[in-house]
This record gives sequence, structure tokens and C-alpha cells, in this order.
Amino acid sequence: MLKIMLCGAADTERVRDAFVKVVEDFGGIPRHFLSGTVNYINSATSSWTENSRESVQDADICVFVIVEEIGRITWETEVSEALMSGKPFLVLCLDKTHQRYLFLHSTFPPPVELSVIPSEQDRNLVMTLRELYHERQITVAPFTDDSFRDVLRRELSQLFRIAVGHLSERNRRGSAVPLFAEPSRLSMTDLAIARRIVLDEFEEKHKRKQALRALAARAALDEEPLYALLNSPEQGIQRLSFELLEQLYTPRPADPAFLEHLVVIANASDDVGVARRMIPIVMAIDLPGAVAALALLDLDDAGCKRRLAACLEAHEDAVAELGLGGPVAELLRACLSGSAPSDWKSRCRAYLDRLGGAPRERTD
Repeated sequence: MLKIMLCGAADTERVRDAFVKVVEDFGGIPRHFLSGTVNYINSATSSWTENSRESVQDADICVFVIVEEIGRITWETEVSEALMSGKPFLVLCLDKTHQRYLFLHSTFPPPVELSVIPSEQDRNLVMTLRELYHERQITVAPFTDDSFRDVLRRELSQLFRIAVGHLSERNRRGSAVPLFAEPSRLSMTDLAIARRIVLDEFEEKHKRKQALRALAARAALDEEPLYALLNSPEQGIQRLSFELLEQLYTPRPADPAFLEHLVVIANASDDVGVARRMIPIVMAIDLPGAVAALALLDLDDAGCKRRLAACLEAHEDAVAELGLGGPVAELLRACLSGSAPSDWKSRCRAYLDRLGGAPRERTD
């Protein structure tokens, strides 16, 4: 059954009965340290702090309540544990106490030191709610003594509504994923789901890849989400985005700024595979634009030099037809710099000779 934990100072006793009633009406199990219904271990090394962490971990939902006092363990340990573990939680505050905070916050606005506030209880109140509001951007729901049940019921209902929404989205995604193998069958709704899946950095990688291939087959991804995928922290998604770029990016000729941005991404990446994949793709998309953009590519990696030289040679006829001999010769010279002689460098020199541009002597 659903375990819902009431967290706060000892004065949460004032709302305990109402809390228990609402939770039981939801079919849940109420937990509260004043009732002894929390996880604990008695031993020579017992710790209230550790017991509190364990209790938060064991709960399904935490309800943090401020009546008048600020419980140190609640706001230093339990809130942090809920945040770190991703535990869903609510924060409720007695309206009179909340109004007190608003008055103190406006009377002693930052950067005024809180030490000027005479009462320690008031200082703790301001410090706690400022952290919640301004640092963590957490919503606090005020309540009165008479409205606690209604406010708690409303906030729990909203939390359950959000959870049901996530479950519905999961079900919709589960229905769409089997269709990704046949992109032609995808409806507009299915394509929208595919876009949500592929952009979700927390989704399973193989599902994101399936969605990305389907979107590429249908050319159904706008430029803004494409930028996000090309910058994805998930290496597999970033690499696949570059591999499918010719299908994902449809404007022809390509926007020069877009091609330059691809080079910037490759230069910033710790994965040399990104640059190596990018080189043939940008040439296939727009050869003149690619030649201009690739002049900005960092060529510290020998594999990138080899790939660039080979791709330029593969486009030799188009280079001649488009009159790109000058900038291509510059790229070939860059490829020849640095590393020891090899078969590919011999081919590179031969192509450069055909362009009429022998390698320049390096001065570095």
C-alpha cells in the first residue's frame, strides 16, 4: 500500500489527526515520527539523522509541514534526501506562519544579514523558506487550521493526477514503439510521441534510437530539436544523429551557420567519432558549404585527417565542376601536416598535385 510520511517539527502534532484521516481516505498508510511509525534501528550507533533518511527512502510520498517551528532534521536531512532520491513530496505551511515569513522577508530583504532578526525561530523560518522559494524554486501551499485537510487532499490529488499523466504517457510510448520499425505506418500522433521519446534524456537508449531512425525515415524532426540531439550527452544518440543527419536535415543548400555549428560541436566533443562521422555527412549534404565549414575543423586527430582527405578525393569530380580547387587544396595541406608518412598521405599529395598545389612548407 501507498506509504505517505508526515515530516516536520514536533508541532506537526496539531495536524497529525487530519493527516491520518486524509491518507487513510486515499487508501494509504500514514507515517509520522510522533506515532512511532517510521523506520529506525536501535543500536550503540543509532542516529536520528540516519533513521530519518531511511524513513524518507521507505516512504512513497513525503509531506513536509511547517506549523510554527522549523525542525532541523526535517529541513537539513529529510528534504535533501527526498530531493536526492527523486522522492515526490509536498510542502505545506500554516498561513499565519507564511504571512510572518513574507513580512520578515520584505522587512529584511537580501543582502541584509539574518542575524539582525532578534528571534532564532524567525531566522530559521526566513532561512528555510528563502531556500525553498529562491534557491530550490519549490512551491509551498499555505493552509489554515480549518483547511489543512482540504489543502492536503487537493495537493495529493494533484500529485496523483501528475503521476497518472506520466503513466498514460508511458502507455502511449509503449504502444508507439513497436511501430517505429515501419515508419510509413506512423500517424502524426505517433510521430509526436517519437519526438518526445528521442528528446527524453532519461528514456531507454534503444527506444530513443528506434524513434530517431523512424523520424529520420519520415524527415519529421525540426531544426531546434535536431540541435539538441546533436549536442546530446548520450554518446550513442549524438553519434546516430550525425549518421542520420542527411535525412534529418532537409534544407538544400544547407544554411552555412548550421554547417559551422556542426563543426563547433565536433571540435568541442571528447569523442573523435563525432568529427569522423560528420565529415562525409556534411559533404553529402552540401559540398561547397562543407568545404567552407571544414576549414574551421580541429585536425589534431590523425583519423580525422585521413577521413577528410579520403572524402575530398571521393568528391574530386564535383570539386572540379564547382570550382572548389583552392579551398580544397588548403584542406589537403592541413591533412598532410604533422603525422608520419603513410599510404593515405601519398594519395592526398597526389590529389593535391592534380589540383596544382604542392604542399607548403610548415613553419611550426
